Amino acid sequence: MLVHECKRIREPNQPPYYRLRTGSSAPVYLHRAHFFLVPGPDELARLKDQARANRVDLLPDDGFLFPTPASLRISPARIDRLTPNQFEQFVAELLERSECSITRRGGRANDMAADILATNRDGVYIAVQCKHTRTGRKVGAATMYEVNGTAAPEHGAKVALVVTNGGFTKSALAFADRHEIRTVARDDLAKWADGSLTLAEVLGEVPAGL
Repeated sequence: MLVHECKRIREPNQPPYYRLRTGSSAPVYLHRAHFFLVPGPDELARLKDQARANRVDLLPDDGFLFPTPASLRISPARIDRLTPNQFEQFVAELLERSECSITRRGGRANDMAADILATNRDGVYIAVQCKHTRTGRKVGAATMYEVNGTAAPEHGAKVALVVTNGGFTKSALAFADRHEIRTVARDDLAKWADGSLTLAEVLGEVPAGL
């Protein structure tokens, strides 16, 4: 059935319903249904040209982007096409798949360098900073300074973790090593996503006594 128009109708004290205008002369009325709006040939050609010129990955800004653990097994190229907010959700879902309890999911204004706060199954509190890039850039030492200055003092975290789909500069890695900040770059992120790298391997050896 080719649908030319769809209108949602709401009458007082009645549930909403939909009026579809199709190729037939009489409209079709639906109370609850799933349907697709199919454009005409000219409109379809225009939409195809627009899609070729502006290649984007159509994902909702909110909602369940990754409804199952299997849906997290996506390629680095697919991770690159996420928005920063979606990337934070992606990392939070990876943590949940690793049996972590999430107390903050997604950064906000004045988040003090922690987009995600989580507790792993051993009771270790983790502050996570997510850095998403569409250009393969490297996270610099300034990010490490911020994380080091807030993870424990502001959030009470025992472990600080920085996750990126890009890489890290040498100075950032050197500072992270000196201050025991865990880092996950592009290759390890892909392994974590496909399940070949566990959270325990991501975090490495957790400090004694935690």
